[in-house]
Amino acid sequence: MSAPRTASKLVAASLDALKARSDLNLTTQLLEDSALDAAARQDEEGHAGSLCGLPFVVKANVAVAGALQDGASPALTGNIATKDAQIVARLRAEGAIPVAMTNMHELAFGITSQNAHYGPVRNPHDPNTIAGGSSGGTAAAIAAGAVRAGIASDTGGSGRLPAAFCGCVGLRPTQDRYPKDGILTLSHTLDTLTVMGSDVATVIALDAVVTGDTAEPEARSLRLGVLHDPFWTGLSQEMSDLGQGVLSRLTEAGFDIIEGDAPDIETLTETAGFPIALNETKTNWEGFAKDLRGLSLGDFAADIASTDVRALYETMARGEVPPPEAYAAAMKEARPALKELFAKLFDEMDVDAFIFPTLARTAPSIESTDTIDIDGNILPLFPTLTRRELAASVAGLPAISLPAGTDARGLPFGMELIGRDGADRALLGIAKKIERSLAR
Repeated sequence: MSAPRTASKLVAASLDALKARSDLNLTTQLLEDSALDAAARQDEEGHAGSLCGLPFVVKANVAVAGALQDGASPALTGNIATKDAQIVARLRAEGAIPVAMTNMHELAFGITSQNAHYGPVRNPHDPNTIAGGSSGGTAAAIAAGAVRAGIASDTGGSGRLPAAFCGCVGLRPTQDRYPKDGILTLSHTLDTLTVMGSDVATVIALDAVVTGDTAEPEARSLRLGVLHDPFWTGLSQEMSDLGQGVLSRLTEAGFDIIEGDAPDIETLTETAGFPIALNETKTNWEGFAKDLRGLSLGDFAADIASTDVRALYETMARGEVPPPEAYAAAMKEARPALKELFAKLFDEMDVDAFIFPTLARTAPSIESTDTIDIDGNILPLFPTLTRRELAASVAGLPAISLPAGTDARGLPFGMELIGRDGADRALLGIAKKIERSLAR
């Protein structure tokens, strides 16, 4: 008797679901033929990997052999990956099957996933609102129920913000915990590949395969730190109330909430973040433009479809980035000081993670590209949404956003946890306990 074609059924169902939600602009390329072939081989050969038959999606800036790696940009039309990124290869080795490349904020430099080439990624909970970015397609595909798992990337919140907007789990690992090959890198200091999932258990499984770290994710205790300044400032009143409601439920579930302030976190993050991001992006993309297109950065920029991203690359091409001394100070002074400050706070407050709302507010209108309304205050969108996210990126610490409920409109919000350097599995254990407590 032949074995049931489990993988084939799972892959076919995911492909059908992605096609059915084409209105959300989730993908840049369906990998239909290769995914169905891989599933058929797996069913016939009886593959027994830990992720056997799991369909997953891959952000369009990450390499999947034979697939388009264009960063969702016409500037890289026809750029076909010749081999898998290691993160993809490791998931494949355990039986997971890539089914699509996902739409994103063009070339990953933005947080709305408003893409002028493939169309804006839309939030499955309300297609008239943003999915967040830059990994909007991966988050939205998971939230739409098309897949349980996906690969994304995170520079300054690109994996955590869309997870919170769409209602899934997004992990930013400790810097250098995941392989760094096979990605169209912005900043080699800040960028990391990430995994996203429908729940914490899925992310735990993905993380174990990517790293080989199968340590049981257990929390040492139930002590969470709340740093009012800077992580709980700048929120809408509704988001503040929702976040406080989560803390109340966690207190009832037995968590200890330790409160404090650390305004220097924001000061150091601002000093380091953009000097690092812009200088390294300029250097890296001068290389990509030459190697992939044979162009200068300025000529390459002319082919970028999204006006915000094109303007940014044109600015970098003109050399209008923070000066070398600002970059040096960021790398040699501010970034190490931020890492040291976090380590001191963890020890002095004796906490296992810091917790705060991932978002300043739930998903704004799909038309919101430059500004965001926070209780009637019209603020610049990019810094308003990233100011909580950049701290973990600059410090290189693990951080995870997990669904924590919905607002009055039924739109998801997330709570973010920042963990100790290298304590990714412990952070996942805390996230798992929080997920269970909120589910009750």
